[in-house]
Amino acid sequence: MFGSLAALNDINVGFTEGQITGVAGPNGSGKTTLFNVMTGFYAPTKGDVYLDGQRITKKRPDQRAAMGLIRTFQSNVLYKEATVLETLVRAAWLECKTNSWQTFFSTPAYRKEERAIRAKAEKAVEEWGFSNDADVAAAELPHGDQRRLGLAVASMGDPRVLLIDEPIGGMSGGERAAVVEHIRQLNQRGITIVLVEHHVETLLAVCDRLIVLDFGSVIADGKPEEVVTQPRVVEAYLGTEEVTE
Repeated sequence: MFGSLAALNDINVGFTEGQITGVAGPNGSGKTTLFNVMTGFYAPTKGDVYLDGQRITKKRPDQRAAMGLIRTFQSNVLYKEATVLETLVRAAWLECKTNSWQTFFSTPAYRKEERAIRAKAEKAVEEWGFSNDADVAAAELPHGDQRRLGLAVASMGDPRVLLIDEPIGGMSGGERAAVVEHIRQLNQRGITIVLVEHHVETLLAVCDRLIVLDFGSVIADGKPEEVVTQPRVVEAYLGTEEVTE
């Protein structure tokens, strides 16, 4: 609840392990609020959030992330003063196992983890297509590349469930296709993905299931190609969008 406004209204959804589920709806329908509740940035006024049958409603965002529930954001949340490689190294350090004492004294365990993190970041640079930009500052990347780097940063946390919030906003057709392919690759690694997106063709191309929200409620849930033809969905959202390739 935001004052007297119910941003989400009796939503009861589960997400199947290994699937890509799309979440669509007009602006203000509750899509990002749903992500914020799932990841702990907002506390629900009623109801609970579960991960693998474990109630996580009272866990902080960092605790949920440590359990493998990780999200991206619509804005480019990056270390913009750092290079692409440095950004990925910093993201990988969030999952470090060595403690502050080991770090301060540069113990063998710390040095081993440091080498592993560096290797992981260098591998990500190649996998995400940044080989020619590894030493470029994140702030200097084009918008589409910054969004792609944001996905790479999220993947460094070894997510089990990855919530992706509008990854292709403002991208060209070629940039969209590249991001869609990366999302598929993440899913093929066994990561369950929940994707908030406005672009209908992207949802149809990549999702196993599509949920549509309107005024904080689920108005459709099923196979994407069937959901997009439902009259209520067309009226609420999809019919208002000019579909382009």
